[in-house]
Amino acid sequence: MSGVTDNTDIAVENGLIVRVEPGIDASARETVDAEGLIAVPGIVDTHLHLTPHAYGERMTAAAGVTTCIDMAGPASRVLDNKAKEGCGLTVAVLSAILPDKLPGGNNPGTSEIEAFIDLSLVDGAYGVKLLGGHFPLTPEASGRMVEASARRGVYMAWHAGSTAAGSDIVGMREAVTVADGHPFHLCHINGYCRGRVKSVASECDEAAALLEAHPEIVTESYLSARSAAPLAADENGNPKSRVVQTNLKRMGYEPTRDGLIKATLDGVLSVILPGNGMLKLVSGREGADALLDGRAADGSFDRVNPVASRVFLATAKRADGTFLVDGIATDGGAIPRNVIVEGSFPLMDLGGLSLAEFAAKTSLLPARMLGLSNKGRLAPGFDADITLISPDQRRAHSSFVQGRPVLQAGRVVGTGGAVLCAAEGAAAVRARGLTALPVAAGVPTLDRRFGHLC
Repeated sequence: MSGVTDNTDIAVENGLIVRVEPGIDASARETVDAEGLIAVPGIVDTHLHLTPHAYGERMTAAAGVTTCIDMAGPASRVLDNKAKEGCGLTVAVLSAILPDKLPGGNNPGTSEIEAFIDLSLVDGAYGVKLLGGHFPLTPEASGRMVEASARRGVYMAWHAGSTAAGSDIVGMREAVTVADGHPFHLCHINGYCRGRVKSVASECDEAAALLEAHPEIVTESYLSARSAAPLAADENGNPKSRVVQTNLKRMGYEPTRDGLIKATLDGVLSVILPGNGMLKLVSGREGADALLDGRAADGSFDRVNPVASRVFLATAKRADGTFLVDGIATDGGAIPRNVIVEGSFPLMDLGGLSLAEFAAKTSLLPARMLGLSNKGRLAPGFDADITLISPDQRRAHSSFVQGRPVLQAGRVVGTGGAVLCAAEGAAAVRARGLTALPVAAGVPTLDRRFGHLC
């Protein structure tokens, strides 16, 4: 932030912060009363999913987020939704490479991968993603994807997993090895520390050692106990996602259509349905009926992520005192688990995070992951992206993107918004009436230092 922790005013002009000091409200043309609220730099969520439903951005805005990365795409669908239901956020999209859409299946060659990257960027994507945990490629093809993205300076993320390894600590180990020193974004570190291979503590230790040894990898974790469940089915009605299959088996259900229905009836699995302009989790008979009639495309399992790994990965430090995991994200958006603020307050209560560290992990470092040097601080010259938090309710109260209101007293009021994209995708963004922000989008060499933020 700006180094200020006492009561102060923040002056905004032309989308930028121009002053941060007490007593400047008298000269303002318009004022916002934030008495009793905590002002932090606008929250940057570096891992969520907007595409499951057009209400995804509304769910994100309601949580106080001002900038975010959609982690699956496709970019065309995210942009179409944003043109209709956008809420004023700055959005980047990583389009996922899916084996059932490729001529080469789960083992595409370099030329096929290059063609996928080209098409994704032209469509308006910021970068690309391997959805290895759900829809894996071979280790060899995954390595080709990492190499091609790094060589071309394209932002690439990997939900660890391949046809040879699962979405667990073994998959994380494989991803680090296969990447062979190339920079990439390794998604939701907590997802590999669920105690599936070793104890939770041992998996956290191994994850920490891997990240310490590979500072070129940028990362995030999330604080929800819930897991995502893409419910796409094959021709027999059985779940395609390997993560969904694994969760069903682990919880005592068959990895089949019948297993999905029974898990939903039992309340172990909830499906995601719209209602009153938002998205909600539904289980029991109502949820099962939505599965049967095709209304539910995505769901969520509860109590999947152990609290020990969630806390450790949100707070752990490297040997040099910087954070081990760079950001606190949600893996939410259209998946109702947008708990960056709610989940971080208990950590601050326990002394695991200071307010300055919360601001670093939810704004400054995530902004640096995206190469956005103009975001992440409440200081003169920076974008007026601001999130106001109610300490009593422990949730976002209001937010602003470049001084424009997005959330007011818990009500989403923003429209439209901007899209971070490659230069070749700007036309696709503007064709939908959205603001294009072309940027050089490779995974950066991350400066993890942050000093005194607030």
